[in-house]
Amino acid sequence: MADDANKRVQNLTLNTLQVFMRFCEKHELRYFITGGALIGVMRHHGFIPWDDDIDIAMPRPDFDRFHVLLKTQMPEGFGICNRYTDDNWHFAMSQFIDRESKILIHLAQQPRTAHIWVDVFPLDGLPDRKLARWFRIKNVLLRRYLVQIAHIRTQVDAQRKRPLKERVVLGFCRIVPVGKLVNTKRQLDKIEKILRRSDYDKTHWCGNMLGRYREREAVPKAWFGTPKEGMFEGVSVKIPQDSHRVLTALYGDYMQLPPEEERVAHHVTVLSSRTLLKDGKEE
Repeated sequence: MADDANKRVQNLTLNTLQVFMRFCEKHELRYFITGGALIGVMRHHGFIPWDDDIDIAMPRPDFDRFHVLLKTQMPEGFGICNRYTDDNWHFAMSQFIDRESKILIHLAQQPRTAHIWVDVFPLDGLPDRKLARWFRIKNVLLRRYLVQIAHIRTQVDAQRKRPLKERVVLGFCRIVPVGKLVNTKRQLDKIEKILRRSDYDKTHWCGNMLGRYREREAVPKAWFGTPKEGMFEGVSVKIPQDSHRVLTALYGDYMQLPPEEERVAHHVTVLSSRTLLKDGKEE
């Protein structure tokens, strides 16, 4: 079960999601709940009890239009965090944030202050040919690794279990400052250029290639299909047309609970926030 602190983060995150969804509905933008939050929809009809995170995937055309619209129609008290708004943000995806909140995140080796957020990822088209798709994915992943190495103390999840070879590489990079050789902006620019090579609406494959599960994120576009309704904490949300296949590709048997030691959240401490009523709605 979620403790009081985690429940507070969940309620604030849910409120942020609802503001995001209202904006998308107003402007007819496509989006899909994905990742752990989609497991929440399918297995718990809400948050995974120990989790506090919501991942959203938007087809690239909608992702781009979303950011353009926010420049002139940002909901009051909210904002966007990405590499164009924050010099310390070294990712090619965005967060829709609650500016009235202030939190401390203890996820990486070096804690950082931030805002309550929902992650917003571009869902990009991928080549239909298997070999071309493989090269596209590996090209993006290589550049993602370079950016992570350059910002290893603030960007790499220190809580996550990793294979031995990854632990060795990360340990080496923490000692030897090879990251100083990486031009972060150039690599992120290249990642975005690569991801935009295929038109999402004209391909048969797609993927959130900035997501945690790397190659497993690449799936037939029909699995996302037309967004359909799902329930999350009593709120109707948009989920992939074939959520079962999407989740199976990412997690395998997603209906099986993980071991107790893996049931951990983002280690968030709320320093300040807007006031919500007991049912999670804003006062």
